[in-house]
Amino acid sequence: MSLHLLTAQKIISTRNFQSQFAKMLKNAEKHGFYYNIVRNGESIGVFLPIHFWESLLEDMEALSSTRYLAGIAKARKEIARGEVISFEEAFKE
Repeated sequence: MSLHLLTAQKIISTRNFQSQFAKMLKNAEKHGFYYNIVRNGESIGVFLPIHFWESLLEDMEALSSTRYLAGIAKARKEIARGEVISFEEAFKE
């Protein structure tokens, strides 16, 4: 999990979720926060900004592609064999 996802998470009770929905929506849009909704100390749902959701859908779609996964596996094998080039080499004119 990335550091941004850890710092963007806010934990909120179901009661506060209901009473502070408008504020949460504003914070989600403006600051990229997402909310872990808890009841009796247990997570029951997540409220997140649309860009998080769209990014997750895109990632899930990519990860469901056998061609995409095969490309990742091939790249990892090339790296393990030392078949890499530097950033400078890749982008030199």
